[in-house]
Amino acid sequence: MTNSTASRTLGMAVMALITMAGLLAATQIPLLGAFMLSLAGIPAFVIILAWGGMWFLGYSALTLTLAGILSSPATAMTLVPLILMPAALLSAAVRLGLDPLRAITLTVLSATLFSTGLWGVTNGFGSDSPSLVPVREEFSRQIAAAEEQLAKIEEKGGESAEAFEVARENLRQVYDYTLLLIPATFLFVWHLITLAVFYGAAQRFAGQMGLAVDPVPPFSQWRFDWNLIWLFIGGWTLYHVLGSVESATISSLALNIGANCLAISSIIYFIAGLSLLFFMFDKYKIGAVARVGFSCLALVFTQAVVWFGIIDVWADFRTPKPALFSSGDSDEDF
Repeated sequence: MTNSTASRTLGMAVMALITMAGLLAATQIPLLGAFMLSLAGIPAFVIILAWGGMWFLGYSALTLTLAGILSSPATAMTLVPLILMPAALLSAAVRLGLDPLRAITLTVLSATLFSTGLWGVTNGFGSDSPSLVPVREEFSRQIAAAEEQLAKIEEKGGESAEAFEVARENLRQVYDYTLLLIPATFLFVWHLITLAVFYGAAQRFAGQMGLAVDPVPPFSQWRFDWNLIWLFIGGWTLYHVLGSVESATISSLALNIGANCLAISSIIYFIAGLSLLFFMFDKYKIGAVARVGFSCLALVFTQAVVWFGIIDVWADFRTPKPALFSSGDSDEDF
């Protein structure tokens, strides 16, 4: 065994242990642990990008074996859709020479489709799936707590009974809509954060590992493929049009698919709209205080920012427009 092979074997073992630490953190501390698992998945992407597929397979086998022993086989298998498959897809996109935003976007959508399909095969897509019961119960507790607070405020008076009934109905609608986003949109957000972490880490350590990783463009220049607009249009049509048909089967399927397509595309176009807002900041030399103020407003009026990003698909605000008159026009004699 050469020194290079020995050092890589040792490095692979260390990286597998790092991923295991993240997995254990995720099982013990759900919220913070989820972010730790994203960080702990960096070795998967770095190994396949820097050392190739064979070392990645070795790392994957070692990691899954350790996870199965220290946790459970079922927990170990969750690493496949959450870390291993996304890392493989992103490395393939990078090796094909795609620019960073296109590579990440295609990988996020592909990984979400794969993870959602795997979820459906193993757990079922319906809201009555056993795996979704804890989620439903958590949302139910949150709704119950909010309704309890409303009841206390109602007892003190000051507002009409109709106003409280409207508030309760709004809470119920939020609850029902959120359930439609499980699992696809939740998995999309997970993959979006994780793959951004993967790519950022690869860019950070590219020089040390002899990698050629294209830098991500400045945030004010982030633009996405215009074809993504069909995801938004399709989601809107399914949710608002086909979701209201009389057939319960068609309506339920349309609502589920439409809600997730609409939510995922809205997240993408919110990022695009926010990027365009930062471009405007730079173009018009907006000061720091005003930037903070407008950014806070953007977080409040999210739908306006989404439409800002959608309109840019056709308006193309960032491309300089040709001058209406050439410099020589003013010198013409009449």
